[in-house]
Amino acid sequence: MTLIAMVSAKGSPGVSTAALAFTLTWPAPTLLAECDPAGGDLLSGYLARYELPTDRGVLPLASAALRGTAEQDFLSQLIDLDSPKRERLVLPGITDPAQAASLQPAWAHLGDFLANLPQTVLVDCGRLSAPHPPWPVLVRADLVLLVLRAHSIRTISPGVPALSRLRREMKDSPAHLGLMLIGGGIAAREIARHLVTPVLARLAWDPSTAAALCGSGRGRRTGPLMRTAATAYGSLHASLAARRQAAQPIERRDTDTLPAVKAAAR
Repeated sequence: MTLIAMVSAKGSPGVSTAALAFTLTWPAPTLLAECDPAGGDLLSGYLARYELPTDRGVLPLASAALRGTAEQDFLSQLIDLDSPKRERLVLPGITDPAQAASLQPAWAHLGDFLANLPQTVLVDCGRLSAPHPPWPVLVRADLVLLVLRAHSIRTISPGVPALSRLRREMKDSPAHLGLMLIGGGIAAREIARHLVTPVLARLAWDPSTAAALCGSGRGRRTGPLMRTAATAYGSLHASLAARRQAAQPIERRDTDTLPAVKAAAR
């Protein structure tokens, strides 16, 4: 259906928190895949209060993808955040950054598998500066979001080299590249103009809810972070739909509009 990859340029601007907020609030079935080479956060954070198996997740699914058995093994590697509905699913990440190197041969197979799932797939790819970024997954994405704090020039300046690297590594990819801002500060139009990249969503700065999503504190499921995360669903999917429409061959677009033109002529 739709594969959205999320990355950060530097530090911890909130990629994992934003991805989890999307998963918990979006109205359509959603899968969150933790593909951060530095390790996943969900099992030790948001899900820490539950006694969950630690032997499931992206690493065994990647091995299954290499064997060609990912489809059969897929459901057994997931955690259902809204059991038993299977509408908010999580594929936990690796528990040790040393495991990231072993994933390198499997990223392309895993990216193809995730891209062909029927639900919206959110992929937390972590920091671009970490060793062994999952480039084949990013290349396979429909949309790549670079997440930045909008607080000041200092917090958005890492976006310059990050965007340069993304464009270089993904030069042959059809993926749409956009920005997602965290918190207030510099206006979105100014950031978009200086980084020559559209701002597609903006999440509220909400420390209490963010702490709850990281496993500490209570936060509010109706807090500003969650409300803006829910709103982002419409803006991100509208941007993707517009891009897909623009990418259609001219002949097909003309054919699609022909009945309307004929009706107007009458």
